[in-house]
Amino acid sequence: MRLKIMGVFLMTLLLASQLVLSNEDNGEISLSITSLNGEITAIPGDTIVVPFSIKNIGNTTVGNLTVYLTGPVKGFQYSGKTLRILLRPGESYNDTLILKILNAEPGRYLLKLVVRVGSYRFEAPLIVRVKPLVDYSLSIAVNDRYIYGHPVEVRLEVKSKSNTILTGRIGYCIIGRKTIVNESIVTFVKPGSSWIKMLRFNNLPPGNYTVVLWANLSRLYKKASVSFEVYQRALSYSVRFENGAIRVFVYDKTGRGVPDIPVSINGIWLKTGLDGTVLYSVSSPGRYKVVLNLDGRIVSTEVEVKGLSISSIQEGKRLIVQVTDGKNPVPNVTVTVIGPEGRDFGITNRSGFVEFNASKIGYGTVVIRGESSQYLPAEVIVTLTRPPEPPKTSTQNITATFSRSEGNISASGEISSTEKPRSWISMGTALLLIISGIIFAGSSYVAFAMPIIQEETLDKYYFLKVKAPKLRPLKNYRIERPVKAVEIRTTKGRARLENGKLIWELDLEPGEEAYLQAVLG
Repeated sequence: MRLKIMGVFLMTLLLASQLVLSNEDNGEISLSITSLNGEITAIPGDTIVVPFSIKNIGNTTVGNLTVYLTGPVKGFQYSGKTLRILLRPGESYNDTLILKILNAEPGRYLLKLVVRVGSYRFEAPLIVRVKPLVDYSLSIAVNDRYIYGHPVEVRLEVKSKSNTILTGRIGYCIIGRKTIVNESIVTFVKPGSSWIKMLRFNNLPPGNYTVVLWANLSRLYKKASVSFEVYQRALSYSVRFENGAIRVFVYDKTGRGVPDIPVSINGIWLKTGLDGTVLYSVSSPGRYKVVLNLDGRIVSTEVEVKGLSISSIQEGKRLIVQVTDGKNPVPNVTVTVIGPEGRDFGITNRSGFVEFNASKIGYGTVVIRGESSQYLPAEVIVTLTRPPEPPKTSTQNITATFSRSEGNISASGEISSTEKPRSWISMGTALLLIISGIIFAGSSYVAFAMPIIQEETLDKYYFLKVKAPKLRPLKNYRIERPVKAVEIRTTKGRARLENGKLIWELDLEPGEEAYLQAVLG
């Protein structure tokens, strides 16, 4: 019986506790949030601290509150925070939020203070009055120094920091030894926008300059200035011809090359490289005009380009070469001769002469090439002929001895004589003469009626010589050879490369010669 009464009592307590918990779970959540400083007055750029108070006006404890500001999308920067607190019924909590005023236009704005608990949201109004702001910035973009003859560029800017339209006058001037420009205009600048002016001067004289920019917008006056210098370098130059090109070198007082200097050679404009040099290849002699723009100082000069001229003569086994510039002998020229038996080198003397052994380079077609760093090279083709052999002679020594004894005279001596041909011939000799006559008659016909063709290949060159017969001309004569070449030169006729063949068509008068030279490749 006592146990039954105890059980009933425990069940009653359990039901009572569940009823209390059920009443707490079903309690009402209600909060109030209030701004503590009423209406806020600010201008663009201000950062406002917004104090607020939260009070639990419900009958249940709340926690994990989220508080934040909200309002217009543009013109404001909002903040928020999470409160890790327990707020019992009737309790209050005070804190602050940050509000940043951007470039909002003047006027009254309705913002909201919001507190959230789970799915519950409570808010309160916050009035912000934005006042007009008149402000702007001036900027001048220009380099500190400019080289004379180079363009000077100046960028002027008036940038609005205002939340309303700025109106008024903007002016600028550039002053050196005299006023270069002085202008002003009436204009307006919208919020967040800029007024920009670009100035460019191509030929400002050397000196110091000051750029002044001023503005009087919406009764706010501002002024800015920047100085720069236009200077001229002490530049020197040299112009000469060497190794097949005109070389122009521009340098400063330290001797270092100056890049980006405009140089004109016969009307073609170039610029010096990083080393201060311009190279202009030439292939023909003449006078070349060179014009330089040395930091605005224009100078001009001329350089004469001369070419080498080669002449040669064969004297037996000697090949004598002279090199001139067309008028005067040229010493110290490297002369190369290439013949059938090889090549040889030599240097011209003070009179422009150099001599070679013809038997060393071989007889036939010979290429003579002259090269000098101060002249355009030259090349000629000549034919060396083998000199005739000297006639053979026989010497007979006759020794006579005389003795003188007992009345006789004795003497000794030596007599040299050239053997004379006999006045008669044998039958074999006669037959040989008859056969030689027949052969000579046939070869004479070939020499006088048929063309003579000679071919030689030397190093990278191929040579072809055609000599017309002495008895008749060559008309529409055509030669084809399987030669792979990259360049062809002839003294007469027309030559071409076609399908891996060299084709030469020419007309020659009786006994006339023509030459063809091809560079193999």
